[in-house]
Amino acid sequence: MSALPPLPRHELERLPRTALGKAQLLKPEVWRVETPRGPVVVKDARHARFGARWIARWIVARERRVLERLDSLDGVPHLMAAVDRDAIALTFMPGRPLDEQSFRERPRELFEQLLELTERLHALGVFHLDLHQRKNLLLDDDGRLHMVDFGSAVATGRVSRFFLGRILGHVDRQAAYKFLARFAPEELSHEEARVVLRQRAFRRLWPFSPHSKRERQAARARLG
Repeated sequence: MSALPPLPRHELERLPRTALGKAQLLKPEVWRVETPRGPVVVKDARHARFGARWIARWIVARERRVLERLDSLDGVPHLMAAVDRDAIALTFMPGRPLDEQSFRERPRELFEQLLELTERLHALGVFHLDLHQRKNLLLDDDGRLHMVDFGSAVATGRVSRFFLGRILGHVDRQAAYKFLARFAPEELSHEEARVVLRQRAFRRLWPFSPHSKRERQAARARLG
């Protein structure tokens, strides 16, 4: 964080801001803050509930470490300024959350975009683990897909990646199959439909598999 330009808290709190997310138990507040250099997103654990503040602070610090790993990757937020140990300032990612209409207009293209960005993420040893939430995927005006909110992400070392990389990567990749099965099931190939159906057994090992009954039914229909 020492290489980042400073954004002292006393200056931060004087700047215009818009709430993007309220503090929830262990989650930090999220703000869009208008700085002289343009808008940034600030995640701030200072106002977390008493007794949970140290956990919220740890979550902010963990996200900072993840984003430091992703400094060279396009399509994700980057660290913009150093605030203090309670808060980080990130690039503001313009765009709208992925929705059914947008996905159905370009299902195969967005499916491939999501898989490609996911693989680039994994190549840097980072796993998002919350991509099945559409609010974490933004489409910009040029139709490019971006990932945001790395609060649940993990940055693995060599040993943990060896043991856990396969299962964590599998969880991330399934988000692309989820959106294809849910929003454009007619685009599923037979092999992709089989991938969706195999997740029922996988859920016994990893409870956060994204596929619902609706996606499994769509996959069965594609297989006849």
